[in-house]
Amino acid sequence: MMPSRIKELDGLRGIAVVLVMALHLFKRAGYFTEHPVLETFTFITTTGWVGVDIFFTLSGFLITSILLRSKTDEHYFKNFYVRRALRIFPLYYAAILFVLFLAPKVEEEFTNQLNIALPIMLLYQQNWALLFKDFHITQYLGITWSLAIEEQFYLLWPFIVYKLDRDKLIKFSVGYIAVSIIGRVLGTLLWPDLSQSSTFFYYTSFARFEEMLFGGLLAVFLTYDGAKEKVKQYAMPLFLTSFAVFVLLHILSLPGDPHPEHSSLPLTLGGYTTAALFTVGLIGIFITRPPQNIFRKIFANPVLTFLGTYSYSMYLFHMTAALILLDVFWHSEMRGWKAYFLYPASTYAATILIALLTWNFLEKHMLGLKNRFEYQDKEP
Repeated sequence: MMPSRIKELDGLRGIAVVLVMALHLFKRAGYFTEHPVLETFTFITTTGWVGVDIFFTLSGFLITSILLRSKTDEHYFKNFYVRRALRIFPLYYAAILFVLFLAPKVEEEFTNQLNIALPIMLLYQQNWALLFKDFHITQYLGITWSLAIEEQFYLLWPFIVYKLDRDKLIKFSVGYIAVSIIGRVLGTLLWPDLSQSSTFFYYTSFARFEEMLFGGLLAVFLTYDGAKEKVKQYAMPLFLTSFAVFVLLHILSLPGDPHPEHSSLPLTLGGYTTAALFTVGLIGIFITRPPQNIFRKIFANPVLTFLGTYSYSMYLFHMTAALILLDVFWHSEMRGWKAYFLYPASTYAATILIALLTWNFLEKHMLGLKNRFEYQDKEP
């Protein structure tokens, strides 16, 4: 039986949220300088898009593991959905309320169509809405498109896990992944406008469920006898190979932006799959290799595990801190390399402070209620 808490997975969350924040922060830090070296660094941080994909794959693994262990629980559905609601909803809706009533300088395009945008966000459908050019979502909440995809997955996946046995679940997952990859390749190559196809596959749930199912496949495979030894054997080669291909795809995307939403053909075709595969490889390393393994030691670092523990709030509120502090720094007239580094550093610090506050005043109290909906923690 796997331990209920693997601290390296918290470290992986920590890396993921740092990468996503770097993407958003250094792009804005670039407003303060035109130094070529710093501009190059900003360009490199564009690869921070992969943080979301790490979250997706990790969620697929953890959620599937939970569902498989609790499959025989008579309150299988109720416990899962109530526990997910307690984890996700309070902070998410608190973030929306903050933006509506307290956030400064919310874009007029967003407030003018609030009667449309608000129901869409309350129902976690903004990833689909972003495919329409007339839909506007404020920068404060733009990052919630990925949360919408996760919620849609959480809504559907428990029923599939419940209905299918292990063999059929693996066949379903492999089939879905194959259809997703083939569909994305054909759709990208046949779509006359690469920018439109890149945007479509970046935000559509059908394409991004692929990454969650890669994580789910690992969880299902680990329930077989002898699976752990096979994972131990292949996890490291899988990580090293897929990560090398992932880096190569970024190199092939040059001189364009190394980001799959920005008309990058190599990353649209293979970026999501390789990101999911190297994440699966890392998870496999964490659960099969001894604690002395270099990757386990890196991801068990207290700084990363700390950030991972508060990653949900950091993800939700980092744009709030980023936008408010950007305005402060800009009006301070500080420019050059000092502003370039102080602005992101201040935003990271402010975001961590917000996360600590939301944890102590809201999250931990909501999570405490999960004790009333405990699983019968059985091996599948």
